[in-house]
Amino acid sequence: MVMLALPRPSAAQDAAPQPGPVRKFLETVGSDFKSMASSESLPLLTAAAAVALFVAPFDETLTYSASCSTFLKTTLDGWARTMGQEWLLGGGALATYVAGRAAGNTRMAALGGDLLEAELVAGITTVAVKYAVNRQRPDGEARSFPSGHTAGTFAAATVMQRHFGWKGAVPAYAAAVLISGARLQANSHFSTDVIAGAAVGILAGRAATVKIAGARVSASPVILPGGGAVSFSIRSARE
Repeated sequence: MVMLALPRPSAAQDAAPQPGPVRKFLETVGSDFKSMASSESLPLLTAAAAVALFVAPFDETLTYSASCSTFLKTTLDGWARTMGQEWLLGGGALATYVAGRAAGNTRMAALGGDLLEAELVAGITTVAVKYAVNRQRPDGEARSFPSGHTAGTFAAATVMQRHFGWKGAVPAYAAAVLISGARLQANSHFSTDVIAGAAVGILAGRAATVKIAGARVSASPVILPGGGAVSFSIRSARE
């Protein structure tokens, strides 16, 4: 009887090749879209839809009033419009990630990665809906719904909330609200565009940070007598 000894496959041969960083990032973004379409998004989508339906009859009036407001123009003109630009939000996220990796700061790199992920998801979703709906803007331009500036800033604010709790949530959401108001003042969007953009941004930010379990502050649109607002809820990180 002749016996042949065959070499045993090494552990490296047994293990499947690990996906590269680009493929891993794209797979993560794909899972983010699945998360946005899950049943967990229904409460926020329902609240946003309710507020939008309530505000819809006053869409043109609210935008006209905001565009004619000298106070809002003085307060929001310039910086608020610039801060909401997609290239600035995405560039800031990328710069944060690169700086964190270069400095060996894993927390900064994770923040930058989540911001970049949230901005990409919010941007793709916004553009897709814009072309599907093709709503005319108050100033006559096309693709008004939803507001991309609002989606981007609320996505960033939600990521800041997830990473830093209320200390990051309060200033970030305040800036998002001001930037959203600037879109009305600039006569570029209706109020329902802004409400939809906020919902898209919050969902994108949540999807990008689903791995973070200690979020203590959450935001959602609510109906108030005579209008709407953003509601913040605070809970313990252990809940």
